[in-house]
Amino acid sequence: MSDDKEDANEFEDQPEVQTAAEETAPQAVGQHGDADVSAAVKRALQRQAPGVTQIKLEPCPCGTVNVNLLVDLPQGTKVGHGTCGSCGVWGVDFLAPRSNDKELIATAAAKAWNEAPRIAATDPA
Repeated sequence: MSDDKEDANEFEDQPEVQTAAEETAPQAVGQHGDADVSAAVKRALQRQAPGVTQIKLEPCPCGTVNVNLLVDLPQGTKVGHGTCGSCGVWGVDFLAPRSNDKELIATAAAKAWNEAPRIAATDPA
């Protein structure tokens, strides 16, 4: 009923995969000084891809220069809404990409925000 290899690990024959930090780190901390470990950590961090991509946004008509764009995209909808995080009033609608990738959604929202027409506060309406 039970197999003789019941306790065997199914991943036993698989090659070990190392992260960038493991590849550059010294094998044992006791063999090397703290400076070697610190240098290895710095090299590994430099090789990592950035976690978040910053997208340059145009200023909001409310006067906010460093805009924090709040993106609302309800599940299953084709149109999202991006709103200024400071005033919460000025916003844009954008077509959502078919993918659920957050980077693509953020890029679509930022593109709509940057291409939206703006009226300067000094212009007569």
